[in-house]
Amino acid sequence: MLILYGVPVSTYTTKVRIALHAKGLAFDERPPPDGYRSDAWRAIIPTGTIPAIDHDGFLLSESEAIIEYLDDAFGGPSLLPGTPQMRARARMLARVHDLMVEPSVRALFALIRDPARRGALPELAQAIEARLAQLAALRPNRAVYLAGPEFSTADCGLAVTLALAQRLLQALGRPLDVPQPLERWQAHTGHHAA
Repeated sequence: MLILYGVPVSTYTTKVRIALHAKGLAFDERPPPDGYRSDAWRAIIPTGTIPAIDHDGFLLSESEAIIEYLDDAFGGPSLLPGTPQMRARARMLARVHDLMVEPSVRALFALIRDPARRGALPELAQAIEARLAQLAALRPNRAVYLAGPEFSTADCGLAVTLALAQRLLQALGRPLDVPQPLERWQAHTGHHAA
């Protein structure tokens, strides 16, 4: 039995959900008991973070660790490419997403909740666009997906974060200027079954 703990609004939960679907794995999704900031949840996952998985009693949190575990523990399409260099590139791109792109996008939620903070919109939008440009520059030339010819862990997070950034910025009246290579990537990735 494979259980995914998370909440719908979490990009990291969605990232793992995409990976589970890409691998063709059956899973049961549940919210953390009493919420992800609760004492009940911290009793299960001491960091109190989401997502987390429970695989027959083996508990694991942190989206990239979960995806790498899924790749090691289960068959199906690999989410880490074949060569050491390609795997390293996929891991690097996934971390650039997790540590640079996603936090910039998450900062937009404060502007949605509190219109008084919207003066920060130009700076935040420029930061997101700069991070996306960096990510596009790190992508191999003519790659179909972020890390190469196959869907990988690098694609799982950006697939949800880029769409979220576009929706949030549109709602804030500032359309996102997506680098052309990422526009092509997004159009192609949008057809992937996961």
